[in-house]
Amino acid sequence: MLNHIKPAFKSFEIDCGKIRGFVYKGNLKSEIKSKNLNKTKSLQIFENMLMIRELEEMIVKLRSGVYEPINDYSYRGPTHVSIGQEASAVGVSTGLNIFDKITSTHRGHGDSMAKGTSAIFSMNTSELSARLSKNINQTNELLLEEVLEDHVFKTIAELFGKESGYCKGRGGSMHIADFSVGHLGANAIVGGGVPIATGAATGLRYLKNKEIVCCFAGDGAYANGVVLESLNWANQFQFTNHFAGENAFGLPIIFIIQNNHYGMTGRADNEVMGVTRLARRGVGFSENNMHAEVVNGMDVLAVYDAIKRSSEKCRNGEGPVLLELDTYRYYGHSLSDPRNEYRKREEENDWKKIDPIDNFKMQLLQSNIITNKEIIKIETKVKVRNAKAAIKAANSKDPDVSDVLKYIYSDKTIVDIPKEFTEEHSKNNNFIKRDDDNIITYKDAIKEALYEEMLRDKRVIFFGEDVADYGGAFKATKGLLETFGRERVFNTPISEACICGTAVGASMVGIRPVVELMYMDFTLMSSDQISNQAAKWHYMSGAQIEIPIVIRASVGGGKGYGGQHSQSLESIFAHIPGLYILYPSTANDAKGMLKMAIRNNNPVLFCESQLLYGKKDYVPSEEYLTELGQAKIVSEGNDLTIVTWGPALYDSLDAAKKLEENGKSVEVIDIRSIIPLDIDTIIKSVKKTGRCIVTTHAVTIGSFASEISAQINEIAFDYLDHPVIRLGSLNGIAPQSHVLEEEFLLNSDKILEKINTTFN
Repeated sequence: MLNHIKPAFKSFEIDCGKIRGFVYKGNLKSEIKSKNLNKTKSLQIFENMLMIRELEEMIVKLRSGVYEPINDYSYRGPTHVSIGQEASAVGVSTGLNIFDKITSTHRGHGDSMAKGTSAIFSMNTSELSARLSKNINQTNELLLEEVLEDHVFKTIAELFGKESGYCKGRGGSMHIADFSVGHLGANAIVGGGVPIATGAATGLRYLKNKEIVCCFAGDGAYANGVVLESLNWANQFQFTNHFAGENAFGLPIIFIIQNNHYGMTGRADNEVMGVTRLARRGVGFSENNMHAEVVNGMDVLAVYDAIKRSSEKCRNGEGPVLLELDTYRYYGHSLSDPRNEYRKREEENDWKKIDPIDNFKMQLLQSNIITNKEIIKIETKVKVRNAKAAIKAANSKDPDVSDVLKYIYSDKTIVDIPKEFTEEHSKNNNFIKRDDDNIITYKDAIKEALYEEMLRDKRVIFFGEDVADYGGAFKATKGLLETFGRERVFNTPISEACICGTAVGASMVGIRPVVELMYMDFTLMSSDQISNQAAKWHYMSGAQIEIPIVIRASVGGGKGYGGQHSQSLESIFAHIPGLYILYPSTANDAKGMLKMAIRNNNPVLFCESQLLYGKKDYVPSEEYLTELGQAKIVSEGNDLTIVTWGPALYDSLDAAKKLEENGKSVEVIDIRSIIPLDIDTIIKSVKKTGRCIVTTHAVTIGSFASEISAQINEIAFDYLDHPVIRLGSLNGIAPQSHVLEEEFLLNSDKILEKINTTFN
């Protein structure tokens, strides 16, 4: 229980403290002298920055048709280059371990290049060989070069949309990812990757493996709601106070603001925001200001120094950290952006005078680490390597067009659980009310499924608004906190987008989150994270990663909650490929389907009707699973097929019973699963009966009933004696008034009337 809070209204002032900026005063000479860097590492930093610059200059030249190695290649796709920002990408990646994680922005191919290159430079011979997936018998130097060539090739191949790209051409530059070195993906949605990074950090905190996450986002993203939600999430007291138990430490995440001063064309620091330093964002979210600091993002050593200090904090449990990297991009938002309309050439020239590569090159020379001749040799090597990779990528195989839908869904279901994630002893489940005949409520069936799966696999964690002590808005999870503790069952801020985004990120690092949204209406608050992130990352990554998350939400009206708490929105998400959408109608199915959903490796939207929580059914006490994507014939008949789901099942059964009293034989099919849809069972029934009505508690217009009707018409038209009928709730907004809501919702009388007037 929470501590008792006494009212106290004494006068006080809040001291927000200070935020440091540009504290780094070192240079390459001092880093070498202090042995923070050596010659080899320094040259790797230089080469890494050159590789990014060469890659992005290639993109610019390709657009103009002047990249000589392949000047006739038609490059299509995004052109969001980060030329000028190389120090931020390389400085960050140099300060990380191989398996530390990053997320990035729509111009994230530079960050991806930096993370991969830094990881490769730190690999031993066996790791390098494994990278190429073949036995190599050559010197380490030659092996390293081959792996670097492969890295550049796979990066360019992805930009070109080729099968040999990191994401098999499914991601492109804005969604490039390499999970093998901890790159969890670039993100085309501004700010979209921030909750994913926060979720990954939440997962790593739970796993306690000392890995950290660095989240790249631009200055414009820090006006985005989900980004601010993520900052709040990362700084929750429950992660560091007595609630956290043995895991009383902060999230291991460094938020990186790549402040290049322009969100797109809008100027962040004197136009579209009210602060000049975005590091101030840290003030509002934690007592220590998130250890916020402003860093010279044009100096790779300053960035490296800040990351080393910040990563140490995070590994010691003192995270999160917020770093604002003051940097600049020489080009506009994209190459089609006429930047001369909103910024001056003088401004660009001033920034170019402190170019990160030129600056570091000068320090290499002044430190006697390298000569001008050797610099030219490295620059030439980088150019030749890039050209070689570009030619190879341009001539490489395109994805097979027959595979256009491949990787949308994972076909894997979790079977084996690593030993460290299995429970040794059973726990108390006396909070589930089961009678001697194994009759339990729909609500308890949900609870029992969660209990059994959390007991089976410690990777299953559960979080959402008010789900811990209170047990959720409908008490569907009461008792789980006491059973599994606050590390696995915890409350979240009222941040639906962040809840779903963190679930995505946590799943990327090996966690299997189940989250609760109080009402399906609130999925609209989190629709980006559900539709653009959860649904798409398996495909966009070329199946590098799976997203095993379950999003539970109460659905529909009938409780008098009004227009913002009563919607059935399953059809909206049915339009988003990559999601499973389940809607069990009985307690038996609710348990069996939820257990299977948790074991499934696809993102699942699990719909739970508010009207059904108290409905009772026989539910076996022994282990069972219900196969997903299989409809159930609830009652058999020959004259009419009723296709339905959710509470409409019971309305349909009532109507069918009355029809049968008048001599009509009705077949009622509960589809149970919206996506995947078992259309075969429906078609088989319609071919038998020749007549069909599809019923739903959703409003009729745009409902999934329309999709089912369309498929029946396309597949079984010749078997129909009458057009398929759709029937749902009225095409309006759910009212609060009891009498109005009764009129609004579908019921058995309306079904019966529609059938009698249509088919008689």
